[in-house]
Amino acid sequence: MRSDSIPDDRPQRPPVGSPGSLEPDPRRILCLDRGWRFALGDPAGAEAPGFDDSGWAIVDLPHTWNDRDGQDGGNDYHRGVGWYRIHLAVPGGQAGRRLFLRFDGASLIASLYVNGTFVGQHRGGFAAFAWDVTQHLAIGRDNVLAVKVDNASYADIPPLECDFTIGGGLYRGVRLVSTDPLHISLTDFASPGVYLTPTNVSAGAADLRVMARLRNDGPGPRMARVRTEVLDHTGAVVTVLETSEPMAAGADRDFVQDTTLIRPRLWDGRSDPYLYRVRVRVIDEASGDTVDRVEQPLGLRSFRVDPAGGFFLNGRPLALHGVAIHQDRQDKGWATSEADRAQDVGLIAELGATFVRLAHYQHPPDTYDLLDGLGLIAWSEIPLVSRVVDSPDFFANVRQQLVELIRQNDNHPSVLFWGLSNEIADNPTTRALVAQLVELAHAEDPTRLTTAASCLPEAAGIHALPDVIGFNRYFGWYQGQIDDLGPWVDAVHRVYPDRAIGISEYGAGGSIRQHAEDPSPPRTLGPWHPEEYQALVHEGCWLQLKARPFLWATVVWNLFDFACDSRHEGDTPGRNDKGLVTYDRGTKKDAYHWYQANWSAAPVLYITGRRHVDRSAARTSVKVYSNLDAVQLIVNGEPRETLTCPDRIFRWADVPLRPGENRIEVRGTRGEGVYSDEVILACSAS
Repeated sequence: MRSDSIPDDRPQRPPVGSPGSLEPDPRRILCLDRGWRFALGDPAGAEAPGFDDSGWAIVDLPHTWNDRDGQDGGNDYHRGVGWYRIHLAVPGGQAGRRLFLRFDGASLIASLYVNGTFVGQHRGGFAAFAWDVTQHLAIGRDNVLAVKVDNASYADIPPLECDFTIGGGLYRGVRLVSTDPLHISLTDFASPGVYLTPTNVSAGAADLRVMARLRNDGPGPRMARVRTEVLDHTGAVVTVLETSEPMAAGADRDFVQDTTLIRPRLWDGRSDPYLYRVRVRVIDEASGDTVDRVEQPLGLRSFRVDPAGGFFLNGRPLALHGVAIHQDRQDKGWATSEADRAQDVGLIAELGATFVRLAHYQHPPDTYDLLDGLGLIAWSEIPLVSRVVDSPDFFANVRQQLVELIRQNDNHPSVLFWGLSNEIADNPTTRALVAQLVELAHAEDPTRLTTAASCLPEAAGIHALPDVIGFNRYFGWYQGQIDDLGPWVDAVHRVYPDRAIGISEYGAGGSIRQHAEDPSPPRTLGPWHPEEYQALVHEGCWLQLKARPFLWATVVWNLFDFACDSRHEGDTPGRNDKGLVTYDRGTKKDAYHWYQANWSAAPVLYITGRRHVDRSAARTSVKVYSNLDAVQLIVNGEPRETLTCPDRIFRWADVPLRPGENRIEVRGTRGEGVYSDEVILACSAS
């Protein structure tokens, strides 16, 4: 299939929340998401321009071959090779410019061929990558791009083991970018080429360093002027910085500019996620023309973690409570859309969370934009999960993925923590690797904190390496009783008072099709995961966690059910059902509304057990989650007791039901507002 030609002047889509610009973008960008030919397998000669791909499927990106087999259980989803091919016509107007192919992600290995010539290979399934393809594309002629993608398991690419499905394919977008020979780098680990570093941030002033990484790919020297404009949310210019330097042919140069913003408006989390924009222009001094331009978000904030006091944002304590998310979705796998991701982040915000753990890998670029705009603080991590091997190639790839994660997301104010590992062992090899990663992260970005998620005993030596540590603890599910969580946290805090600790995972499975009015703890690996027991776990855990403000963060595992093809438990093979929301995003489980009643400022009034419609006993209990001042129960039109409850759980015991349908209503008040909810229960008792 043939793509559209590059337009003469197609403006680059600015990141979420940026003001528009009337000036033309000196970069010319072509989206290459439509009209690929795809075949699963590894046919010989598929990279050749003349290869016959007429029998291949026609697909659009994002695309994965594991959208269905990766979610149906059996641990037998395809892990191997798939090929993608597309024809591309590059018009004559691109002569003399530089051409780059940028991939936002491909899993796990991507090998690019242009007109049959091998261009490069990227090893790692979650970061963006880019190649200069100027010498490989023929101007004014047909070109063939062929990409071999492989999601098989390799000993040098993490994750080597994981409790989720590893989708294969070009599951994020691809673009062709055309620039002037004098340009901001696109191949610095696929970073934006512009780095913004705010320091000494307060309400009175904030220091800002802007570093732009330029390259001159032209045949001769150029005098480059870098003009940096800091813009407020309306697009008005706050300050301007200018630096001029000569650029020799083939040279790279970092342009560094410093300024201080007086009385800045701070990025203040959910309460005020204020974003500036920084526009960096590259100007050819000889002509006065702007030859390249990049815009990036700027959020000015300070933060710290105190082992005794928890997390502080802009000098004030802020409870970091939230959820972890994976990037997949039912019947789509990893090939999700911008609208899908906007819905997901919207559900986090609606929940009232202040924090999100982007598990267990680098997430799509627009997810970070959304978090910036909503004021959600993020932990972003690399896929160093479960198993580590002692080999130079493995260590090198882990380090590569950390550099990619940091450089590609350095400018996002929402990201405050770099996650280095999840549930790895404690031995000399893992300690050596994590120590390297801590040092590397601090060298790449001295402004943020490193962290890791551990399921090890609290005395493990590896816990002392990251700046802060999180524990994955499932009391009431995989271990102990629900009420054991608080005493365990207290014991760890007592033994390690100088260590900042958090809870990086807790939760339980829950099926919206399985119900019990008074559930006992189920067998976690069994088929019975009643929704009501999941809610009990979250009620008990949260009441214990919120009473311990020294925890730097607490993270529910998980916001959404997700695919793990090796699992066979709960009501659906191939699924981890610990989500507060179903895999298709169609149903918010009871536990979702429990957190909403505790975290959201919006009025919440929700009758639990509403999917447990059929009741066999003549008397039942009614439980309501609410943040209202008072709630009254009404049964079949008959008003009953009005309750107040500071712990957000309103309970009425021994409520009579009549045979057949019963209308259960609740009405609540907050100030002058009146709110209601109702369900219908069917009683089979005579």
